[in-house]
Amino acid sequence: MEKFKYIPIEECKSEGNFVKAICFKPKKAIIICFAIGLLLMIVNNLIVRLLGIFFMVMAFAVYKLVRDYKVMDIFDKGIMFYGDEEAKSACFISFDEIESWLVSHENGHDTVEIKLNSGERIIKDTFEADKAYRALSSLLHEKDEKYLKALKDREKALSIPDAMKNIRDSFKKK
Repeated sequence: MEKFKYIPIEECKSEGNFVKAICFKPKKAIIICFAIGLLLMIVNNLIVRLLGIFFMVMAFAVYKLVRDYKVMDIFDKGIMFYGDEEAKSACFISFDEIESWLVSHENGHDTVEIKLNSGERIIKDTFEADKAYRALSSLLHEKDEKYLKALKDREKALSIPDAMKNIRDSFKKK
């Protein structure tokens, strides 16, 4: 079982054509928030204008205070993960080494999780998790953990008592 290592970025070689860069900061959300603030400034109402100022201040604060750095680069043959915020070290993982991947959104915390064939997991935090999901889904749809789980569930025979239990459980959750 070979562990992946982060090496200096000059020594790390990527394979294939570049597809997408995933960074930490949510650029689209900042632009949309600022645009909403500008639109609210047009309305001739003091409270709405104050709300517009609030949106613009929040967008500006996130733009200035949250550091942006590269989390990963996705290529058509693999993924390059950056080890630190300064992007001085990286490791390239080819698609052959990836067992499954999962993008999760839990409690406002977005992560991209890659499970390797060796059993190791690479977990990266990013606010651009949806962008990573679209790129990975187009390149590695058959290794999506949700897709693999759905295939397993489809193959499993469902008996009447199991079906009734699933229905009861779904009502209990609500």
